Amino acid sequence: MVNSISQIKINSDEFNWKNKEGVLNFNDEPSIIVWNKTLEILIKTLDEVAGIEKSNEVLEIFGYRLGYLVSQSYAGRSDLENILIEFSDFHRNAGWGNVKITMFSKQEKRIELELHNSWEDHVFKSLNKEQKCIILPIFWVGFMSALMKENMSCSISKNTKNGIEFNELQIFVKD
Repeated sequence: MVNSISQIKINSDEFNWKNKEGVLNFNDEPSIIVWNKTLEILIKTLDEVAGIEKSNEVLEIFGYRLGYLVSQSYAGRSDLENILIEFSDFHRNAGWGNVKITMFSKQEKRIELELHNSWEDHVFKSLNKEQKCIILPIFWVGFMSALMKENMSCSISKNTKNGIEFNELQIFVKD
């Protein structure tokens, strides 16, 4: 007989499967597992229906709103350094890729980070889309805008260091 509930904890993140109900919770939030192929189909469909320019606009808005929403889990906290460490773990544990924070200044309201092995890079590569990530960088802009209570923006560059490709983000207060 299969257990009715299965659990696993990775760092401070908890996955809880209620097998009989067919429900997965990630940190007590209802969740689903989505294959990269599923996201490829979604993005390809958006491109075909709306055109690449409109599709990218939708993905940016989605990324920003999602980042802003996720930041609400940290509402009322002012320990931004700890939040960034916790969220970087969450980001990795959810299968979104690794985040390396290379600089953070609360005073300057500026953060620089590297996105390594992101699901978005994998999806775009599979689609043969020659473009930078859209969703994850703008997700981080929405996330940081809410945490810093500022209108933030970012610049994105694709870099390679020691043969490893990653996206480098500089997030800063928008003029």
